[in-house]
Amino acid sequence: MSKRAYEFADRYVRRDEARRRFGGVADAYARYQLRGDPLADDVVAAIARDPRVGEQVDRALADGMARVPDAAPEVRELFAALDATPPWVDPVTANLGALTYQRIGSAGMFILSAWSLMNGYHSAPAVKPLAFTKQLDARAPRRLAETGRFVTEVSQVDGMARFAPGFAIAVRVRLMHAWVRRMLVSSGRWDEKAWGVPINQADMLGTIMEFSLLVLSGARRMGFLFSRRESEAVMHLWRWVGQISGVDPWLLEHLTTEAHGVRLAEMVHVVQPGPDADSRALAAALRRVPEQLARSPHEQRLAKWVVKYHDGLTRAFNGDAVADDLGIPNKAWKYAIYPTRAIVTPIERVRRIVPGATRLASLVGNWRVRAGVEKMLAGQEPSYRVSRA
Repeated sequence: MSKRAYEFADRYVRRDEARRRFGGVADAYARYQLRGDPLADDVVAAIARDPRVGEQVDRALADGMARVPDAAPEVRELFAALDATPPWVDPVTANLGALTYQRIGSAGMFILSAWSLMNGYHSAPAVKPLAFTKQLDARAPRRLAETGRFVTEVSQVDGMARFAPGFAIAVRVRLMHAWVRRMLVSSGRWDEKAWGVPINQADMLGTIMEFSLLVLSGARRMGFLFSRRESEAVMHLWRWVGQISGVDPWLLEHLTTEAHGVRLAEMVHVVQPGPDADSRALAAALRRVPEQLARSPHEQRLAKWVVKYHDGLTRAFNGDAVADDLGIPNKAWKYAIYPTRAIVTPIERVRRIVPGATRLASLVGNWRVRAGVEKMLAGQEPSYRVSRA
């Protein structure tokens, strides 16, 4: 492959400001916009040459590499990395992170949608892979449900253990992203100079930050209370998810603490170029999901209020400028965050002092989220498989 004639993609904006405020980290981060996931990309290329390689991946995930003596070299290299648990991983801390995450319950789905996803949509280059599918609207409920299943499974107790469902889903999503990357690069329509590599390392890290940093911050704004040990445990869990998902270790080092992650998120905000028409189309499609999922007149009436509340959270979390950029209406609903906090915080204070209440809150929250995801999936579980390449 010939050397690129450029060091950075055009999407790296406000470079002087970023360098002044964040030093060499800004340029180092921007270079990751031109990097994919070599281990996963090689496996997908091998599947393209021989579909039987996909079966080897399935067996390795289910039974371990020892049960796949005929595995292709690309599969061996990927699973050598996957099976080498980093020395910094602490399962006890990760399990505390999982229980803390579960405690947020159904509110977490609002945060993921109104902040995590909307925040991601505000970056035009980051949403280009979705835009290229030409299914911005029709697939929105399914995308949200599949994201919910991924987030739910990786945040189970021992969900990231080697043979747990969360681990397997993280690997399958990683390979699915590699397939999309291959498809877009080979399409001849992908503008790498403008947008960087499809689903690049920087955007992959952005997803991990959206599911960790933003969820913690959004939950606090809604009135949830976390000890420092709990919030750092959530960061630890998602750093582990990022490792299995193929994010480069240098990037993940910036998530060793919540404070470090917030600092990097501030820099990412500076260098992002903002939204475009595809961003606004995705935001509009996400807003329509509650009404699309409504199955009765009562649910349809309720969905209209849910959409307004969701708009309010989008504005409260992201700010009016971002919400205006994405075409989010219902400005007055941003004040709904205050009664939400007034309800949640007293409950949280009681939880902290009643024996067993914290564990109960995790159990109830986990059950509610699982039930909601299963309702959205309607019996059609996602496979996250690479069906073609």
